[in-house]
Amino acid sequence: MTHPPAEPMRYRLDASLYGIRVRMDHSFRSPTRGDIPLLGALMWDAYQGTPDERDVGDGVPSATEEVRLTFDGEYGPFLPEASFVAEEGGRPVAAALVTVWREVPLLAFVFTAPSHTGRGLARRLIEAVMGSLVEQGYDRLSLAVTGQNTRARALYESMGFIEVPVGSG
Repeated sequence: MTHPPAEPMRYRLDASLYGIRVRMDHSFRSPTRGDIPLLGALMWDAYQGTPDERDVGDGVPSATEEVRLTFDGEYGPFLPEASFVAEEGGRPVAAALVTVWREVPLLAFVFTAPSHTGRGLARRLIEAVMGSLVEQGYDRLSLAVTGQNTRARALYESMGFIEVPVGSG
């Protein structure tokens, strides 16, 4: 008898936005519904072979559906004005998608094309998200990270995110 793989352990991390000074990167743009197919393909490329692969299903169609669900409010109302896309040659190479979950902004997804990792795009996208949220009057940004995704967790912690104990607001 085989058992399905256990659901990966996830941790909630929050960053206070009080008093942060973030330089905005004006080379990014807000995503539109027309971007959904390209963002789905990018998401699949970025998540394939990582500890988070199962979050986006089993291919481009399921990853595209995850992006569509995010736009449609499955994870709380989508905030296009706090979500950003980085492009190269007119094509998305990284993105950060933000929703509001239980009245707190949630970094629902951040992903970078494998060909563009290690260039600081995710950090710059998250900084743009934080700056936009501050301008909108928010004081906190939340996210969930898979325990095995040590690279992502290290990035988040270096940006001031701290683990929120289970059962905390």
